[in-house]
Amino acid sequence: MNGTTALQDTVSLLRGVEHYCFQVAYYLLGNDLDAAEAGKRALLALARDRRFLDGGEDERKRLAKSAAIACAMKRAGAEAATQKSG
Repeated sequence: MNGTTALQDTVSLLRGVEHYCFQVAYYLLGNDLDAAEAGKRALLALARDRRFLDGGEDERKRLAKSAAIACAMKRAGAEAATQKSG
C-alpha cells in the first residue's frame, strides 16, 4: 500500500464518522460553532489512533463517540474558563 492509498483510506474512514462526531458534540454543547470545532478536533485525534484505523465498524463508532465526548468537554471547559475570566 502506498502513502496516497493509505491517506485515502484514512479519509474515507473519517468521513464515515464525521457527522456522528458532530451530532455527539452538538448534543453536549448545544450550538453549531462549538460542535463543529469539537468534531474537527475529534476527527484529528481519530486520524492518529491506530485502533480507529485498524478496528471494525463498531470499534470505530465507539472510538468516535469517545473522542467527540472528550473534545466537547474540553471545548465546554475552555468556554467556561473564558467566560469566568472575562
